[in-house]
Amino acid sequence: MEEQVHYEVLARRPGSAVHLEAWLEDQHRAIQVANEMIGSGEFIAVMVIRETRDPKSGKFSPLCIRREGDFTSPVTRKLRSGDLPPPRCQAGSDLYGPMARARIAEVLEGWLARRKSTAFELIHRLDLVDTLRNAGGEFQHAIQKFAVPEALLRHSTVHEVIRGLHPVIDQAAARLRQATQAKAFPTISVSGFGETCEALAEADERLFLMGGAVAGYLGSAEDWPSKVERILNLADAAPETGIGRDLAFHVLAQPMAEILNLGPAMTEMLGAELDPASHLGALAQLVAPEVPRAVGAIDPAAAALLPKPTDIGERLARFLAEPRVAGLRQALGRKVLAEVASPRRLRPASPEGEVEICRALAITLMTAAEPMGGAEAVHEAFVSRSHTLVGTEFVTAYLKVARTPIDEAMALVRLMESVVGGTHKRQAVRWIQSCVTSLKFDTEAMSGKAPAAIRLGQLANLYRRVARAGGQEAGIEALLTLIGEMGGKLEAEAKIIQGIRKAAHSPVEKVQALIRMATGEAAPLGPAAERARQEARRLAAHPDTTAHLSARAAVQLQTMVQNLGRAA
Repeated sequence: MEEQVHYEVLARRPGSAVHLEAWLEDQHRAIQVANEMIGSGEFIAVMVIRETRDPKSGKFSPLCIRREGDFTSPVTRKLRSGDLPPPRCQAGSDLYGPMARARIAEVLEGWLARRKSTAFELIHRLDLVDTLRNAGGEFQHAIQKFAVPEALLRHSTVHEVIRGLHPVIDQAAARLRQATQAKAFPTISVSGFGETCEALAEADERLFLMGGAVAGYLGSAEDWPSKVERILNLADAAPETGIGRDLAFHVLAQPMAEILNLGPAMTEMLGAELDPASHLGALAQLVAPEVPRAVGAIDPAAAALLPKPTDIGERLARFLAEPRVAGLRQALGRKVLAEVASPRRLRPASPEGEVEICRALAITLMTAAEPMGGAEAVHEAFVSRSHTLVGTEFVTAYLKVARTPIDEAMALVRLMESVVGGTHKRQAVRWIQSCVTSLKFDTEAMSGKAPAAIRLGQLANLYRRVARAGGQEAGIEALLTLIGEMGGKLEAEAKIIQGIRKAAHSPVEKVQALIRMATGEAAPLGPAAERARQEARRLAAHPDTTAHLSARAAVQLQTMVQNLGRAA
């Protein structure tokens, strides 16, 4: 077990005693806070203590790493308890609220994870409460972690917060001990769960009693998948309708919500082999299980990138579809979007694969936009993700794969197709432009090993992809002009149109080849396409071209050339 290290910033105001003002896990930030406090003039002394917890003994070893100011002058002013705002937890029952459970899960994250337990189970199981309180240093450490931000919020002292918190904890523990010793919590089983729900539906303390019963049932589960499976089994056995079903899902949603917020628990359930991107795809399928089929109808390639749901994942998706836990489903959707919006790499080992999976996730989440918070929320999340994709760090890693200059430009176009937001589109255009204007690209395009006609076709493909992906974004016109002029230069040097004119093909075949160039299929729009258009019109008007054509074919050819002229 690794050592736990944190940093306490203690400070003193004029005439007051020393108080703990901040509790941090980053040394640099702790020193910075201390410097800001002493520089503000509000404090006359500051001290930074490094606390290291021995994992064997559970005791903390303090070490002062920063000390400045007057700690010796007498205390002349004391803070009166009547001046403090009321605490958020004033009674033992307040610890059972959603905000309190979230704070308990936060300050006891490591302790709960080692026991594969949730905060919901802790506050409903006497054995866990006794184990924690007997842990000594670890229990006091958790109290301190809770008290420091609470003191800052209330403009109080940590000591005052801790002194007010202990009676609340004692009251909650006494209530739990009394209920446990009186055997007030029913012993539940899957077969009898429905009857238990109906029996407790009208009880005065039904939430507390049902919570204790469910926590006891979950206690024998040895891992997170087993715990989730037990919750799902109870959900399947809940009453079909009525207040009994309301009670069941209200209680079952509490431990389920805490488990869904635990990264290791979700990894165990969805598959440890999944990378972050595939993990998000699996989470999206929990929120919207119909997504794979809908995505497959839109883009089969994107659907193929989504992971196949596990058996427990499919059951969990059905649980989340219950209207009584709609809030839980929405919270999971917000969690998915938060991960998408974060700068965290989704596929660190493969930047190219990350671009592809981001496209698949975008289609997936847009398909499931409603439970995710709406299409606008999904769009904003991918705008944030796009900032990472067009950043220097990612693009450098993305281009490390050995490619020809043409392929590198096409890869950057693929990147542009995958980002959203005008700013990010423009940044992608700049990346492509820097590639196209490089010496190696010019050398490859003008004198590469491939035949000139093939290189001209590659430029045409690049032109079309850029035009389609860039839309009306600023800078794309200059880039398209650049590609078009490069195509014109290549055609002029290689004399491709002249080669078509002299080729041993029928006049109609020559016109067709020139039309493909003029329309941007075989050459980028620009000088080369314009010369091809003019040559096509000249050749189509020559008597030898239409001499051996039927009247109908001749009319069709003339119509094609005329339309080509109007398009130009």
